[in-house]
Amino acid sequence: MKYIIGIVALLVGIAIGKEFPDLDQETSLLLHRSIVTHGLLLPFVAFGLASLVRSLPIRWLVLGFSVGVAVHLSFDLFPRGWSGFALISVPTVGWTAPWFSWIWIALSTIVCTYLAMRLVRGGLEGGVFVLSLIGAFGYIAADEVVFWRPIVALTVATIISSIFAVRHAMPSD
Repeated sequence: MKYIIGIVALLVGIAIGKEFPDLDQETSLLLHRSIVTHGLLLPFVAFGLASLVRSLPIRWLVLGFSVGVAVHLSFDLFPRGWSGFALISVPTVGWTAPWFSWIWIALSTIVCTYLAMRLVRGGLEGGVFVLSLIGAFGYIAADEVVFWRPIVALTVATIISSIFAVRHAMPSD
C-alpha cells in the first residue's frame, strides 16, 4: 500500500515540478523566469524537509518535484534567444546577463537531479528515479519544440549528479 501511495505522490510531484517554474507567470509579484521559481531554491528547501520527515510518500513527492523541475529547466536552457523573458530575473534587481541566466539554469538542473538522487533508498527506488526521469521527459517533451538538446543537457546533468551522489555515498577513510 505504501508503494501505491508513493507512486501517486511521485506523479503529483512530477506534475507540480513541471508547472512550478512557470508559476511566476501567474503572479504580479514576480517576472517570468524569476530566480525564485526557475532554479534550485524551492527544490532545495523541499529536499531538506523530506530529509527530516523520511516517509516514503513525502520522499517520492519531493523526488518527483525535483525531477519535474530538472526536466522543465533542461528545456529552458534552449530558448529562441537569450534576451527578454528568456533571462533569469531577480526581484528588485531586474534581468540578469545571458551568461548568468544560462549558468543558473544549468546549475539548477544539475542540483535538482542530484537532490532527487539523494532521496533514493535502494535499487527499487533507483529504478523509480530512472523511470521518473524518462517519463517526465516524455511528458514534458510533448509540449515542446526542441528535443535533442534538452535530452543531452538532462543526460549530462544526470551524469554529473551521479558522480556527486556516488561520492557522497562512499564511506570516507
